Amino acid sequence: MEPARESAKRMRAAMSHEEDDTTSQGSAGGGVAASSGLAAAATETEGDEMAVVAAEEPMGSAETEDHIQRILVAIDNYTRQVSEMLDAGRALFKDLAADFEERLCSRIHKEKVERWEEEIRELRARDAANEQARALLHNAQLHLLHTVRD
Repeated sequence: MEPARESAKRMRAAMSHEEDDTTSQGSAGGGVAASSGLAAAATETEGDEMAVVAAEEPMGSAETEDHIQRILVAIDNYTRQVSEMLDAGRALFKDLAADFEERLCSRIHKEKVERWEEEIRELRARDAANEQARALLHNAQLHLLHTVRD
């Protein structure tokens, strides 16, 4: 039982040391935290994955650390993707809002101007009809006045 406790303590110490490393490095750069301080060396392999080779740790612990490193890389990649999608979404909505505003304002403006232009045409047509009626009534009045005097 005693060796198992000691192993668990070493694992907790290694994990807390790893958490300190990841906190100091931040998550924006996509960097992967160093493994525990038990003479571990990190070597780069395919893509962003890191394989951890431990000198004094049993094989299961190294596999666990490797799996943890892959999870941390996946978290960083996922966080980066979400951030990029949010930025793209914000830009898209900003463009859509500007386009909507432009279309809405221009359409409302166009419709309002068209209504006023139609009103002007109607007023001119009414005015022309009124002028014709006035001229006709004036001529009739003059004709009546000439016939009454004669």
